[in-house]
Amino acid sequence: MRNILITILTLIAVTAGMYYLLDNLSFSILIGIIFATAVFIILIRKASKELEILNQKAQKALYSQNFDRALRIYESGLELGKKSPFIVGQIYGMIGMIHYIRKDNEKARESLMKASSMNWVAKGMLAVIYMNEKNYNKMEESFKTVITSGKKEGLAWALYAYCLEKTGKKEDALKILEEGNKKLKEADDRIKSNILELKNNRKMRMKSFGESWYQFMLERPSAKRMMQPGGVHQGGMKKNALYRG
Repeated sequence: MRNILITILTLIAVTAGMYYLLDNLSFSILIGIIFATAVFIILIRKASKELEILNQKAQKALYSQNFDRALRIYESGLELGKKSPFIVGQIYGMIGMIHYIRKDNEKARESLMKASSMNWVAKGMLAVIYMNEKNYNKMEESFKTVITSGKKEGLAWALYAYCLEKTGKKEDALKILEEGNKKLKEADDRIKSNILELKNNRKMRMKSFGESWYQFMLERPSAKRMMQPGGVHQGGMKKNALYRG
């Protein structure tokens, strides 16, 4: 909110100053808008840099399996919301994703609901929670957000389809994959492959999406993958493992 307030005050001050000097209201407002926009961009970049530093610290904690420290780092970052309200949703997304990985669905849901709609991975995790609770209306509502913000991500479409198939809606799952295939201009072979799987009455194959898929914890990785250092299902996480889309 602080950044917005500073931007508004800049607009008012510059407009008033220019009007006093030039006695031309339209031109004064235009200059005020230009200056206010420049100030807003500078403040947003500064806040984004602070968030980037916060992410780096939290990722180090996650890499060393210190989930509690990572949560404390992100929770301390909520103070940045006083400067820029847009950052709060991003931080809540990361907090929710950590709770989800820890299988604390109640805390995960609380934070993921507050996550930015631009973080399709966070909203995807929220949708999975709803699916597991058999709240299918909420699940589909969340997935609408997922395929809106993640429309260029094959995994976003595949995750939606997988959950539909899992709830007995194979035909709907196929429609989602075909829609995703069109949106992606048939560029994702994994989507095309899963369309064929469903058309041939077989289960979807998701392992080709790698660690990004396994963080949704809908399938366990193979024994070979589980033995890899830092694998999610060993209780650890790979560096930068929380994929945000």
